[in-house]
Amino acid sequence: MDSLQKVIDEAVKVISFNDSSRNSLAKELIPFKNSLVFKIPEIKVNFLVGGVDSGFVSQKLAFIDLILIRCVGVSFQYENSMLQKAEYLPGFFDFPKPYLVNKILEEDEFNISKSLMRLKEEVRMAKKLIEEKKASFVFLDGSIVPQYQDKPRDDSEINSDYKSIISEFVSLYDSAEKNNCTLIGFVEDSRGSRFCGMLSEKTSIPETRFNGLMDSFLLDSFLKKGEATIPFTYTKNISNHAILKDFPKEWSEKVHALYLKAAEFDRPLRIEFLSSKKELKEKSEKLAGIAFSLSSMHREYAYPAPLIEADLRAKLKPEEITTVYNKIQDKLSKNIKLKLRRNSRPF
Repeated sequence: MDSLQKVIDEAVKVISFNDSSRNSLAKELIPFKNSLVFKIPEIKVNFLVGGVDSGFVSQKLAFIDLILIRCVGVSFQYENSMLQKAEYLPGFFDFPKPYLVNKILEEDEFNISKSLMRLKEEVRMAKKLIEEKKASFVFLDGSIVPQYQDKPRDDSEINSDYKSIISEFVSLYDSAEKNNCTLIGFVEDSRGSRFCGMLSEKTSIPETRFNGLMDSFLLDSFLKKGEATIPFTYTKNISNHAILKDFPKEWSEKVHALYLKAAEFDRPLRIEFLSSKKELKEKSEKLAGIAFSLSSMHREYAYPAPLIEADLRAKLKPEEITTVYNKIQDKLSKNIKLKLRRNSRPF
């Protein structure tokens, strides 16, 4: 118990110190606020907005790995920022799509494989909302590019799956541009530090003051409700970025982000989007206005309604994969042991 209390005390000490440092640094940034922040314009949403999210569950068996993915697209028609009509793809409720993985994969590869399958479903659903529903905006739950953890090792068997995902994202970007649709990625709990990394260049505050700080942590003290940061590029150096360097230059240079404060008692929300430098200022203000309009309905939780709805529809329960497992077992000889040893303990 002494060791537990020691850890608890140390955690409280570190968190309190970081919070004090954050508030102090935010005050030092106030003289630079006009160059770092803009007031979000009020925008009435009068168009079709799509939202995409997915849920998945998996079960490792003796010979195969079973994965269920439910990807949902919601289509919300707004007038004066009020919802008028809602539609769902593929439907209001559908049984999740089953996948079998019969490759011999290491644990890290299996986890990446699941993530890539989920991403593929989400990207294809986003394209459906663009091409079939003619959405003016499509909201993605998370980043508009794959993440570090989605990239396998150089010697991995699933490298072809990763390359395929890059192609899927490029196809999505092309479709959005062709159909005059804007993609916005909403990162609910961002751990990014790109904005903090820029601050020493834009202020007289030493770079070391921002080391180890997450953007959302610092900006929670710096931004007021209805404010957003200036937009910034996704990375400082594309050629050194693990993911963006795999994209065509025409797209990797267009990936931008900004933070906005949409709720009084919630942390800033990160949004990501594609924009050329020429239209960056105008586009970022418009997107911030739309994101704010659809995310500021609760004082303690900021997230756009289409993505909240998509998340609720996409969630999976463990019992759903149990149903599939039981149907597989029923068709097999009783002598075939599907369950892993760790899942078959009698005690």
